[in-house]
Amino acid sequence: MSPGRTALAAVALAAALAGAGAPSLDADDAPNPRLDVLRIETRGPDVFLKFHLTGALNPELARKIEAGLETAIRYEIRLYRRYRYWFDSYIDTRKYRVAVTYDPVTREYVVEETLDKKPLKRTTTRDFAEVQRMLVSREGLLAFRVADGQPHRTLYCAMQARFDAGFLFAFIPVDGKTDWKKSQVFDIH
Repeated sequence: MSPGRTALAAVALAAALAGAGAPSLDADDAPNPRLDVLRIETRGPDVFLKFHLTGALNPELARKIEAGLETAIRYEIRLYRRYRYWFDSYIDTRKYRVAVTYDPVTREYVVEETLDKKPLKRTTTRDFAEVQRMLVSREGLLAFRVADGQPHRTLYCAMQARFDAGFLFAFIPVDGKTDWKKSQVFDIH
């Protein structure tokens, strides 16, 4: 085989492998994950969140969970002070993580929640629908405690989710992410 044919065969093989393992990028097929709910509730200096993520759970992610591999969705939450005629100022960040692992011996799902890498909650269940709900939504999450020296007026939170979206070349994991979702403006009383 000539060197030109060898190079052409290598390019064709690489293109075939890339197409076989890469996720589809068609606009009609691609899910559009997004945070559709982000609500704030304040109690004293504490800021609680309620949120819901849609479009992140797909059959590939469900197969990964059923295979016993740890699957996590990571949420980044930022607190800002809003200025009407100037740039908003950044105050603080929290990283909330929900991970699920299936235990084939006990046939239970173990769901672990962490906030800034500190354990928050550990739950076991046999119901896959409950696991899905815990991965994509939460109510009453204590995200921030606003200290006395920090601003207390015209605050808002912004949130983004990151999750496993698939594989490139069938073995390189690819992360998916949502756009940033902003909450309503609130004050601490």
